[in-house]
Amino acid sequence: MKIRRALAMSAAGIIGLLATACADPAAEQARLDAVDNQNCIDLGFKPGTEPYGNCRLKLKEIRAKEAGSQSPNVNFGLGVGVVHGF
Repeated sequence: MKIRRALAMSAAGIIGLLATACADPAAEQARLDAVDNQNCIDLGFKPGTEPYGNCRLKLKEIRAKEAGSQSPNVNFGLGVGVVHGF
C-alpha cells in the first residue's frame, strides 16, 4: 500500500513538472515584458525615451546572461592536440 502511494505521488510530481515545462512561452514572455517595464519605470525611466529603451535592453541582456550560466554547457567530441618542444 505504501509503495502504491509513493508511486502515485511520484507520478503526480512528474506530471506537474511536464506541465510546467510545457507552459506557454508567449505568456511567459509577456510576463517578463511586464516585469521589465515596471522595473524600468520604478527606476525613473519614462516609456518611449532612449534611456527607457536602454533600461529594457540591459534587463534583457542580464536575463540572457543568467539563462546561459544556468544551462549546462556540455560538449562531446574528440580532441587531438600537438605539443611543440619535446
